[in-house]
Amino acid sequence: MSLEDQCWAAFRDGKYDEAVSLLPLVKEPNKIKRTYLEKIITHKNTSLLHFSSRHGWLDITKDLITNYNCDPHESDNGAKTCLHWAAEGNHVDTIRYLIDECHCNPMAIDEYEYTVLHKAANKGSIDAMKYLISHHHCDPKATTNSSHTVLHLAARHIDIVKYLINECYCNPMATDENWIYCSSNSS
Repeated sequence: MSLEDQCWAAFRDGKYDEAVSLLPLVKEPNKIKRTYLEKIITHKNTSLLHFSSRHGWLDITKDLITNYNCDPHESDNGAKTCLHWAAEGNHVDTIRYLIDECHCNPMAIDEYEYTVLHKAANKGSIDAMKYLISHHHCDPKATTNSSHTVLHLAARHIDIVKYLINECYCNPMATDENWIYCSSNSS
């Protein structure tokens, strides 16, 4: 296995110490991109920066951007940015850095029109959601290209459902394109 493959695997697998030790040894870490299979979803063009954001490794995220010329605005093949990856992991410090210092767009959408907020809701990342809604005015009523609201995606995370209904006034009777109510969605 090449040094680049070892480094990518350490980032993918969340092996922080190994990633830190391998990073300075590889040439052009900003060009290390591979295909990543997550359950049934294939992410092509996944970078070290995507994984460092996903794991909330703020120090490595900063290092990749400032010292290794990684682009925080670059997306994988599904238009998923570092901000999407960080939101899924509920890493508010990384999200804050990417938005405030790197000027990443908190309203960015992926290929299915999932916003960063949709990704956070789907993974149960309540701290990330609260930060995005309160500090960056992300719209909890935004819909995807399948008419899924943030509430649809959060349906299996009761703390988020309560927050969205009680504090953001989201409608639990909203339906998606298949006429499925938020309150009945458990996918």
